Amino acid sequence: MSLSAPWLVSTASFRAGRSSSLHALVLTAGLARHSPNFSLLLRLASPLLPVSHRLRLLLSSPLPPTTFLANSLLLASSSSRCLPSALSLYALLFLSSSPPLLRPNAFTYPPLFRAAPPALALALATHSVKFLGAHAASCDRVLGAALLGVFARCGRIASCRRVFDRIAHPDLPAWNALLSAYARLRARDVACATSAADAILELFVRILSLAIEPNEITLVAVIGACGELGAVSHGVWAHTYAVKRRLAVNCIVATALVEMYAGCGRLDLAEQVFAAASDRDTRCYNAMLHGLALHGHGRAALSLFDRMHGAGVPVDGVTVLSVMCACAHAGLVDEGLDYFDRMEIEFGIEPRIEHYGCMIDMLSRAGRLNNAEKLIHEMPIVPNAAIYRSLIRACGIHGKLELGEKMIAELMRLEPDDSGNHVLISNFYARMNRWEDAMKARKEMKSMGIDKNPGSSLVDINGVLHEFLVGDKTHPASKEIYTMVEEIETRLIECGRRSSTSSALFDVEEEDKADTLSYHSERLAIAFALIASNPGAPIRIIKNLRVCADCHESAKLVSRVYGREIVMRDRTRFHHFRDGVCSCGDFW
Repeated sequence: MSLSAPWLVSTASFRAGRSSSLHALVLTAGLARHSPNFSLLLRLASPLLPVSHRLRLLLSSPLPPTTFLANSLLLASSSSRCLPSALSLYALLFLSSSPPLLRPNAFTYPPLFRAAPPALALALATHSVKFLGAHAASCDRVLGAALLGVFARCGRIASCRRVFDRIAHPDLPAWNALLSAYARLRARDVACATSAADAILELFVRILSLAIEPNEITLVAVIGACGELGAVSHGVWAHTYAVKRRLAVNCIVATALVEMYAGCGRLDLAEQVFAAASDRDTRCYNAMLHGLALHGHGRAALSLFDRMHGAGVPVDGVTVLSVMCACAHAGLVDEGLDYFDRMEIEFGIEPRIEHYGCMIDMLSRAGRLNNAEKLIHEMPIVPNAAIYRSLIRACGIHGKLELGEKMIAELMRLEPDDSGNHVLISNFYARMNRWEDAMKARKEMKSMGIDKNPGSSLVDINGVLHEFLVGDKTHPASKEIYTMVEEIETRLIECGRRSSTSSALFDVEEEDKADTLSYHSERLAIAFALIASNPGAPIRIIKNLRVCADCHESAKLVSRVYGREIVMRDRTRFHHFRDGVCSCGDFW
């Protein structure tokens, strides 16, 4: 039956708060005998009632209560963000008796998932799988997509993958949920970032092979993965795909593109996308500011910030951090100090540990070590390991043994088992020519069973990513690569090049140290690129660790001797090597 005008009047009265008209409405309109109409009434009226009234409303129908009608009540409660009421109804209808009054189905849980905070949603998801059976998600797309969303939101990538693999014919929302899970893992866990990005690109290839049309959600995950891997050709393809298919390059997609192009060393393309974006928000500005900071364009970042602030776009903690990082990478110490002072007074942003870390890093890079140490002691926040690492690295560069050893003691108190810390300490003592202490740090590391994270470099050649480790001989062109390494070293020596052997970690003969440095992963990547890429083409490398001083000097000379631009992203920033000069001005 259709809903009549009296029903509308009664519903309006009910909305106004006269709940006593409820049963009269049910009886006079005859809605209780028609399940779809009664379900609609439940959804409209139940958010305005206490739980007890909602339950009475359901049980007052001449029809026996059904899971369909119960789900209508849950949907209404969860949609209006009445999570406690929804959970109470769920417990009363499905759990309070033995056997329960009703049995939940695949439509019972998704509204609860959406309304619940992550931890509770995860508990409900686990409960639903136990209650309905592991096969339920494979039988129902709505439940499958909802479970994927919960596990993705909570970072449970293994659970997410198990649910996905049980779905016989996953649709685009299911694919997007899995992609989003890997994207969250990539953003949250640095150690898993590369493997998560690889998984995203592999899944995207499968999506295309199944002739499933991606949407904006798909592309945001894929574009982010391209930025992580430095796979600029894949990123350009995804961008072109979006334009050709007329997908909306909205603010979210534009932000992802800016981050990707900046992360792949194509700051020019990042700036083009940013300029073309019509609805730039804080996050979009932050992405562009961060890109400028990574590439050492400090003045440009300050100018963009002034435009952002002048346009009335809200400034947040990430904005100020990006501007401060830009100052740190460009050596604009006074400007960075000024923004740090202004952030709380002018912008109402309380400095976090990241802001203090950036300030200490900036002061350390500039050689103002006493100021950096003073700030550490004055911080209202307990310093973290990254802060001590910044100062230790600077002490090694500036020859401050005593201060460096004080910071080493603090660092080891916080993170005694971190492999990177032991390598940093070994490098610190090597710079001081304290070889016994350097070897002691290495021996302690080995005795504790700590393995050094191997240095790796990715290079994109014609859309194919090639990865190299230090001393790597697994590449099919390994013989040609090592021949090219020897040629490079010979030509650089002819130009007066001498290796900075303090970068080597072992107390070995000078000649052996030079050999060790020659086979760092970025050297192998550069050698391969010189062989495999077109003459004159830029060489783009992504390195997982900080580039060492010797490889930095070598790359500068290679850019001049071979007439190649080398764009290298290390763990800290971008280095653009052209004609024997680096964009960082040797300030990194």
